[in-house]
Amino acid sequence: MRTDRSAASPAAVSPALRPLPASTPLLAVSDPSFERFVRLVRRQLGVPVALVSLVDADEQVFPGAAGLPEPWQTSRRTPLTHSFCQHVVQAEQPLVIEDARDHPLVRDNLAVRDLSVVGYAGMPLRDADGLVVGSLCAITPRPRRWSDDDLAVLADLADACSSELQLRAVRDRANQSARVAAEQWQRTQELLEERQDVAATLQRAMLTRLPQQAHLTVAARYLPADARDQVGGDWYDTFVTPDGATVVAVGDTSGHDIAAAADMGQLRTLLRGYAVDRDEPPSQTMRRLDRAMETLSIDTLATVVLGRVDRDDDGVPTLRWTNAGHPAPLLLHPDGRVEVLETRAELLVGVHPGAPRTDHHVALPPGSTLLLHTDGLIEQRAGDRDIDAGTARVVQSLTGQADLPLEALVDRVLEVAHEPREDDIVVLAVRVHPLG
Repeated sequence: MRTDRSAASPAAVSPALRPLPASTPLLAVSDPSFERFVRLVRRQLGVPVALVSLVDADEQVFPGAAGLPEPWQTSRRTPLTHSFCQHVVQAEQPLVIEDARDHPLVRDNLAVRDLSVVGYAGMPLRDADGLVVGSLCAITPRPRRWSDDDLAVLADLADACSSELQLRAVRDRANQSARVAAEQWQRTQELLEERQDVAATLQRAMLTRLPQQAHLTVAARYLPADARDQVGGDWYDTFVTPDGATVVAVGDTSGHDIAAAADMGQLRTLLRGYAVDRDEPPSQTMRRLDRAMETLSIDTLATVVLGRVDRDDDGVPTLRWTNAGHPAPLLLHPDGRVEVLETRAELLVGVHPGAPRTDHHVALPPGSTLLLHTDGLIEQRAGDRDIDAGTARVVQSLTGQADLPLEALVDRVLEVAHEPREDDIVVLAVRVHPLG
């Protein structure tokens, strides 16, 4: 973070500003969400002026603005001759100025004369592609020495404001994709003779290529239901993060048709994006998914179990997971016994954006196998088979099978499923091997 309060040199960049991506709205109108951020900046930093400024090659606009003199407060835009925020965008880093009248970068900027911008602190705002598109800034009409606490608060608020921009971009892109998909479906639906085949193909295309590591082997199965249109809601995902952790997830979205497949695709993509970009506990990732579903108006419910397999301080592989209303994972120990990783029930995702989420931990000794599955494996609604009885059958099929090859073990587990199937089935298995 640049915190030079006297003179900071502009970054060596092209004189022309990057145009804003089409997904970022450049509207000079008041926006309630961004107005909330400027109110927080004024209150937390005690400044008379705060702005959410979005910049392009011609001007800057303020969807959030408080304290500007007229006509700027009403027009909510200025040319770049009156913009400090353009330098935040060009340099892609914070700009902190104690006294703009003495600062070589901005002392000739017309904002000093016309808008009484003297003290300035601006933090970058990033869009969904990671590009800096504007600034969240605090402004004073007199010199101000910005404290480290001031800048830390402003940076945190800018991160939250960036998240709002990014969520809107994701929503807009999802809506555009949905419109394109709807048009394509309208053009081709008369040619589709078997809707189940189309949905099953779509579902399989969304499933992940399984990563294989020196200390982990992964196997998975997805089986669609037999009845017409009974596909779409179940998924699995697994990938290795940049820090070497293996993320595993299994989910079940309500519904069994192409609409459910579309909902599943949105949830899986959101969860994958959130889980890969931060080294955070699974519960934090699940909370972000809860909030995103409300913000993006994804009107569905889903059960999800999300985990990270990593090594603890002693080098022991460990599963850290959270469970949003999903069947409990199973752990097949090297000695052949099976442990049901039962935890206190928590809400499905999509029920409440503030639902509490809890992390759980368990060691994964070499030779053990972790098994995640959806409820299609253990439940038969039309018969007399409840979930507990189905779980007991899966446990029985696993017991004593620690030495069975992983692919054969997954096939053995699937043998307990009742035929004909009433629901999709997903099984994801992870076997831990010793290093060396």
